Amino acid sequence: MKKSITLVEIIFILVVVSILYSISIPKKQDSKLFDATNYIVTYLNYTRYLALIDNKFDLDDSLWHKKWWRLRFENCIKSKGGVYFIVTSDDNTTGQAKKSHSAKDPLTNRYLYSRYYCDAKEDESKYVLLTQEFDIVKVELTCNATDSIGQIIYNDKGEVFSKVANTIDETYAKYEIRQKCYIYLYDKNNNKSTIIIEPKTGYAYVNSQ
Repeated sequence: MKKSITLVEIIFILVVVSILYSISIPKKQDSKLFDATNYIVTYLNYTRYLALIDNKFDLDDSLWHKKWWRLRFENCIKSKGGVYFIVTSDDNTTGQAKKSHSAKDPLTNRYLYSRYYCDAKEDESKYVLLTQEFDIVKVELTCNATDSIGQIIYNDKGEVFSKVANTIDETYAKYEIRQKCYIYLYDKNNNKSTIIIEPKTGYAYVNSQ
């Protein structure tokens, strides 16, 4: 009997297709901005996939929802300047991401992680360093609910959040993203690209308009 394909398998296929798209599609003008946009879309959908297969659910832990997978944008230290991102699960629920809690890049098998010094390390993916690798100087999220640049958080249903609350009862009411979220990337020449994240499903894609 043929086994039917599952939702998780479909999501995995979409992630693989997205990766292949990001590295194989013909380049156009402002190719660094173009590349950065497609990499981030790939990693957002990969983060969503991780949430679906590893939701960190533990009834014995009242703060399990704080462990949800997320892609978070950060500023580098002021003396260096620039922006970066990480893909992580806050396993210790402290808000301080650790490398060991971060995802491995499916393209390089290195951690999707850095720290605010933004210094390249051998076991960390270079693609997280948006300014150093792609000349991205600013990132804006219309759904930002943090004191930093912002983050996209996924739960095991693929639903998407801008922040996690102190208790599970608050999470859905306060921070679920209920309308399209736009992520704007700006390069050093002030060129701009836009990523759209759909509410409910959390699916990310490039705005082609």
